[in-house]
Amino acid sequence: MVQGKQSWMSMPERVLLYGLVAGLAPKRTLEIGTFLGGSALIIAAALDDVGAGSMWCVDPDPRVEEADWSRIAHRATMVAKPSPAALDEARSLAGDGFDFCLIDGDHSRDGVRRDIEGTLPVLADESWILCHDAHFHEVREAIDEAVAVHPDRLHDAGLVSTHSTTDDNGVVWGGLRLLRATRTS
Repeated sequence: MVQGKQSWMSMPERVLLYGLVAGLAPKRTLEIGTFLGGSALIIAAALDDVGAGSMWCVDPDPRVEEADWSRIAHRATMVAKPSPAALDEARSLAGDGFDFCLIDGDHSRDGVRRDIEGTLPVLADESWILCHDAHFHEVREAIDEAVAVHPDRLHDAGLVSTHSTTDDNGVVWGGLRLLRATRTS
């Protein structure tokens, strides 16, 4: 699955996503920004290989092909609404807080900030947040702001994938940054 479906993640990022999910074995995974389903397929494959866990995908306009969705439907539920408005619904469907969250939706500074802020109330007491495209300046700045605003709640594990690509306009993309989220008492 890591090598199969076209994804906007590089191969090192795909392998890392698979390894994190397989290693952490989350019971409940939240994916913000499913779009074509490339990372959802990777997450579902890792959950299949550990034999546990489910995923809730949030995207306002998902375009996952029917054949791909049929491969992961046993593990995944789609909430076809925008984040962060859909996050309470996703948590309600999950029945409890999320142990792992991939944020790969709106890449604007405000969008990433809203997604991080929106995930905090729907996370389990101890969880992980993985942000894609952390080299992109707006994503990086939003993560830095969130960590600064919530030093008691968000702990920066740093870039766990430093792979980057530069588009035709000179904009740098790629990179996975991991945050540990804990609930304060």
